[in-house]
Amino acid sequence: MKLVFHNRLNRFWHEKIGELREEFGHVDFVTEEERVKGEIETAHALVSGNIPRELVQRAQHLSMIFVPFAGVDALPLDYIKEHGITISNAHGNAPYVAERCIAMALAFYGKIIDYHNDLKDSRWHGFAAQKGVRDTWNSMQARTCAVIGTGEIGKNIAKYLKVFGCKVIGFKKRPVKKKLEFFDEITLNLEESLEKGELIFISLPLTEETQGMFHAEILATLKGKFLVNAGRGRIVDEEGLYRSLKDGVLAGAGIDVWYTYPRSGTDRRDPSKYPIHELPNVVLSPHVAGFTPQAAVLNIGQTIENIRSYLKTGKPRFVVDSDLMY
Repeated sequence: MKLVFHNRLNRFWHEKIGELREEFGHVDFVTEEERVKGEIETAHALVSGNIPRELVQRAQHLSMIFVPFAGVDALPLDYIKEHGITISNAHGNAPYVAERCIAMALAFYGKIIDYHNDLKDSRWHGFAAQKGVRDTWNSMQARTCAVIGTGEIGKNIAKYLKVFGCKVIGFKKRPVKKKLEFFDEITLNLEESLEKGELIFISLPLTEETQGMFHAEILATLKGKFLVNAGRGRIVDEEGLYRSLKDGVLAGAGIDVWYTYPRSGTDRRDPSKYPIHELPNVVLSPHVAGFTPQAAVLNIGQTIENIRSYLKTGKPRFVVDSDLMY
């Protein structure tokens, strides 16, 4: 049995892999960079979240891929499904993604960024400036919220929203077998959830079904609403998002996931081909919602547990549905 780590490894990874080596002496855990490329052809399992198609095709004995986070859209999913390769992922960062979503909503309604920048320039608002309530921040308490996607991230968003006394409506594409905690309603109708929700949180994975789900026609119906996207950029139509924000259809948006990304750490690249980042009603976040030290530790720990379970029982703890691809 050969398991190849085709991902960047830190001290915590090496510590946990060391524990696996002691527990499973018959398994060859390949971690050395100089060995990884040469061992792909004979690997039975890979640990990686971003694997080019040609690399997967080289791995003729591959039966298992461990993704050390939730999203699997950076994998050649059609090839993987065709060849019966199982994918296991990790959800340790879900509470932190949800926290970031709430933070962006609070920043927008609380005018945190605007007031911070103004006060740095000695400009005041509210009663200190002898101005009325029209020149102050607003609250998100007791608002009705739609959470689009009720997976681990969506569940945590709903949990946090209840602290603010919000009514939470969850959208799912398929019926639920039991009541979901922290949700006041569950609907299978996207338009119904969007009509009822004043704050809309997208926590869906990117799949063939969800790509472009928020097309221009749907965005045009979201008058006065605030949209948070922590799923994937391509779930929301790029031009439609820009137009609805620029024209004042959407009250605003908090965006952590984008349409273009830098090719290197020094690449200064706009996050969209449209100047979304220049609009005054957008809270910008550079796809870091699930990227915290705490989340990294939890994701690594879950991935190790997936590997441990697989080596013991033949099944990891978390398995991605081969049809739904999440």
